[in-house]
Amino acid sequence: MTSVTSLLEQTKNPDWWRKLNPQLSISEDVKFKSLTTINVEQEHLKNLLLSLKEEGYFQIDQILPDVLPLALAIEKLRQEGLPPVLAFIYDEFWQIFQRLSPILSAILGEDYRQIPDIWAWYVDRSKSESGWEPHRDRRQNSLLPDGMPKAVNIWIPLTDVTPLNGCMYILPADLDPNYNHDSDVVGINPQDIRALPAPAGSVLCWNPVVWHWGSRSRKKATSPRISLACDFQRSDVEPYEMPLLEPIRPLRFQSTAGLDSQTNT
Repeated sequence: MTSVTSLLEQTKNPDWWRKLNPQLSISEDVKFKSLTTINVEQEHLKNLLLSLKEEGYFQIDQILPDVLPLALAIEKLRQEGLPPVLAFIYDEFWQIFQRLSPILSAILGEDYRQIPDIWAWYVDRSKSESGWEPHRDRRQNSLLPDGMPKAVNIWIPLTDVTPLNGCMYILPADLDPNYNHDSDVVGINPQDIRALPAPAGSVLCWNPVVWHWGSRSRKKATSPRISLACDFQRSDVEPYEMPLLEPIRPLRFQSTAGLDSQTNT
């Protein structure tokens, strides 16, 4: 690991980032090249939307291939003493969400927007690190009258996640007495809580109101929990945060570090 001063100076140069992870790219184009998007059968998509409406979330296992280069990139950043979220300097960390556009369009409309919050995590099993505490992303003004969300969080594991290395847990909306109320969660039956283990390349999606959290890792785990997340919203409702981003338009190298981002679990 290099000195802090030297490292900070190096990170100002895009070529340093390209050399650090040569399997990834930093685009100078205004827009991404056309990518192959995820194909979901209409009947399956209909069931996903129903689950999102009734339970507040859905999960699709192993729908995204080739996430290993992204996990290795975050490992590299960790070795350099850099926050995992800086991986979004690379195009591929934006493109993986762009590939989900058919699903996001079905939920939020064709002209959906990306909220300028990005996350990346490395939950270290050897240190018994944990995900965030139980919480709701937003308590109010997040659902349409029919129960569909105005915004969603997309969470993607880059390594297999299990109860031992910090998988997500959720309280399904239909089992939550405080769902869509401006209230803390109290008096919950533990049997209603659902663990969400998932293989690498899966997609977990939940609305801003559902109660969820990341669990604590254990030394018994065989790998760390490495994952990404981004928020998206409808374009025809009040922006949750500004500036809203176009999902097909990458940020310039200089702009990426300016986003509201989270580096911890």
